[in-house]
Amino acid sequence: MLQVNSEGRSNAKRHRLVLTSKARDGRDVMLVISCRVSDASTYGVALDFGAGRAWSLGGEDVTVSRDSGEDIVQHMDSRDDYLTLGGKRAIALFQGLLAGQTMAFAVRRTYTASFDLGQVSRHVSRFRQLCNAG
Repeated sequence: MLQVNSEGRSNAKRHRLVLTSKARDGRDVMLVISCRVSDASTYGVALDFGAGRAWSLGGEDVTVSRDSGEDIVQHMDSRDDYLTLGGKRAIALFQGLLAGQTMAFAVRRTYTASFDLGQVSRHVSRFRQLCNAG
């Protein structure tokens, strides 16, 4: 799902790309990528594995797999039931990921999720335009 010019925190309008997936064990997984309408460099990501409050207080190392190249390990902060990443680290990681066809995430080899961007290519393309991601 793509949300354009939607209400966000601190009264800042945001563009959001919301991706959903089903984990192997049946959990619903959601990935939300957003940028501010007024400042596309203010970029944020929330990853919810549907696992509840399973995360360490200081966050978790998340292994990110992409179409080509080596896996990337990125530390994400924990917020309630989900993991977050913001700012320049989020932009650097997700600009490249959104250019591919698939992306996958793993935490502690226990929680995994994958997303097929080819199924929502129109939404991904429009989001990239809105958020200056190429």
